[in-house]
Amino acid sequence: MASGRPARRTCGIAQRTAGLAQEVLERAKRRKVSWPEPVEEDSERLSAAFASVVEFMSRTTKECEKYYSYVPASRCQENEIKHICRYHSRQAAENLLQTLEQEKNETSPVSNPAETPKQLARKASKDLYIEVSPGTYSVTATSDDMVKQTHMVDVNAGQSINLTFSI
Repeated sequence: MASGRPARRTCGIAQRTAGLAQEVLERAKRRKVSWPEPVEEDSERLSAAFASVVEFMSRTTKECEKYYSYVPASRCQENEIKHICRYHSRQAAENLLQTLEQEKNETSPVSNPAETPKQLARKASKDLYIEVSPGTYSVTATSDDMVKQTHMVDVNAGQSINLTFSI
C-alpha cells in the first residue's frame, strides 16, 4: 500500500495545478486590453519620410559608384576598398578586386595561382528567402568578421525584391 500513496498525492497535485491553470486562463479571458488604433496620417507621413530617405540613399550610392568608377584601383586606399566592397554592388566590388589583382600581377614577376575574386565571391555567397508583410524595412547582413551592410527597402503587396550584400 505504501506505493499507492505517492501516486494519489501526485494525482492530487496534478489536479490542483490543472485547476489553478484553468482559473488563470479564465481571468485572462475576462481581461480586455484596448490597443490604440494606428493613426493613418502618421503612418503615411512615416512611409513618405522613409521613401525620401531611400531615394536619397539610392542617388548617393549611384554618385559614389560613378566617382569610384573613374578612380584607378591602384589609387584607392584600404578604407576606400572596404567601402566599395561593403556598400556597393557585388559587381562593383568584383571589378575593383579584379583590377587590383591584375595590377598586382602586372607588377609582380611571379603569378599567383590563387582563385580569382569572382570565384571567391561566388564561393562565399548565400541565398536567403524571407516572406514579409508590405512595408519599409531595414535589412542588415553581417559577415563572419563583423562587417555590416544595410539596405533600406520598401515592399509592396505581392512584390519580390532581390538584395545583394557585398560583405
